[in-house]
Amino acid sequence: MKKMTKGMIVVLASLLMLSLVTMPARAGIHFGLKGGISLANIKSVPPTFEGFEWKTKQGLAGGAALEIGLIKGFSLQPEILYVQKGAKISANVEGMDITLNANIDYIEIPLLLKYNLISGGPTVPSVYVGPYIGFNTKAEFVISITGYPEEREDIKDDIKNTEYGLTFGVGLTQKLGLFRVTLDARYDLGLSNIVEPTVSEPSSIKTRTWLFMAGISF
Repeated sequence: MKKMTKGMIVVLASLLMLSLVTMPARAGIHFGLKGGISLANIKSVPPTFEGFEWKTKQGLAGGAALEIGLIKGFSLQPEILYVQKGAKISANVEGMDITLNANIDYIEIPLLLKYNLISGGPTVPSVYVGPYIGFNTKAEFVISITGYPEEREDIKDDIKNTEYGLTFGVGLTQKLGLFRVTLDARYDLGLSNIVEPTVSEPSSIKTRTWLFMAGISF
């Protein structure tokens, strides 16, 4: 089953990337690359892990996007991104500093409806919203304890292969001749429980992730 899911990821990613690259350049269609950081956390049931509170962890995010103009002011924006999600726990136990990073990474495919708040001009602010589906590529605990070597535990069998959710965001496009510089800030609201039914606790985990990215398009 996991091999089949990995195959689906490769096929979907390849098809989308091929369409992004080979789409003929014409008015109203723009291809771009972007990258930046993720600020990730999770909502779990119970809300703590082993009695400790989940905290926000920083990761990386980036990928490719295609913007397809629709009616005036609106466009459709499919993307393919690699997003590092998860959360962390920091604690001091008996004088030892302990950090547990839950690294849960995804290949994420959002389909966004974008609206430009200003028509024309070199600087265009925008808002967008849309669903996304994510394919899990890594799930692990990384445990760091003062004075001890770092330990890693693979938890991929405890995490579902896919997740889905909604993306909300704002963007800014600055036109520079043939190129356009893009900035965007978005929030990924995970709607699906990513924990396998075989896991007793936590019984539910849903991702909560801020993404801040800059890019270039043409």
